[in-house]
Amino acid sequence: MMITSLMLNEDLEERLPKTADAFPHLACYVEMDRYPGRCVPWHWHPDVEFLWVLQGSLRLSTNNKCHLLAAGEGAFINSNRLHYQEPLPGLPVITLNQILDIRLLSGFHKSIYEQKYIDPVLECQEVEAVRLCPASPDQRAILEHVRRSYDAADREALGYEFTVRNELSSAWFLLYQEIKDMVETRRAVWNHGEERIKKMLLYIQKHYGERVLLKEIADAASISERECLRCFSQNLGTTPFTYLTEYRIRKAAGELQRTGRPVTEIAYACGFSGSSYFSKTFKKVMGCTPSEYRAMKREETGGPCGNV
Repeated sequence: MMITSLMLNEDLEERLPKTADAFPHLACYVEMDRYPGRCVPWHWHPDVEFLWVLQGSLRLSTNNKCHLLAAGEGAFINSNRLHYQEPLPGLPVITLNQILDIRLLSGFHKSIYEQKYIDPVLECQEVEAVRLCPASPDQRAILEHVRRSYDAADREALGYEFTVRNELSSAWFLLYQEIKDMVETRRAVWNHGEERIKKMLLYIQKHYGERVLLKEIADAASISERECLRCFSQNLGTTPFTYLTEYRIRKAAGELQRTGRPVTEIAYACGFSGSSYFSKTFKKVMGCTPSEYRAMKREETGGPCGNV
């Protein structure tokens, strides 16, 4: 399955394509250039994720860390952790992603797999994401299991579900061995910074079309404006208003792609004070004007974007 955009609910949780409850696993082919803004915005999901970089290189950021991934490398992203992906200079980024409900591996509730090998990883706040590099023999083995699992899911031959589960189970055990010392020695601590960020991003998502003040963003997390600026800088490496502007541009790009609404109307609906400033900002973020972006997407889909 190819995914070209991210759908988020009101809590910044990714709304994933529906998977069968009987086999809660999603394998997807992601071309990052097709995403609005050419990046995967800050989001989270309760499922865990394995990704493998097929082409290009990217920066994977979590609440407290940053990982640079090149072609052939991969990563594990833990449950309910905020994360963001952006391409690095070079070839367009293509990744093979697998997102799964952990019950696929744990089986029934309170199983030995869940209690001994899975819950300790999910509950360890230190484990946000783990970079997997083929230069390490143990990590290369994890990546090989992940790639075989993806290939099996992609082919969907008879019995592929067994292969997917078996390969990911092997990958999980090797991953557990890699981070065992961290999981066992570091006590899980509630990450207030991440909760604050989630509340402020949620406020921006709900009010991006309005005039937004720094105080309002800070009030959403019950913190001062100064602490709000520090929180964004420390956790996301940006400012509240840079994030707000980029979020508005992503929403506008989606409207340009899906509808035939006039550019000026979209600009005002997405919180910009005028079409001239909107066009200038859009080109800075997206590399083209709103009209050029709409024409490009219309050409890709072979017809008009949405209803005029």
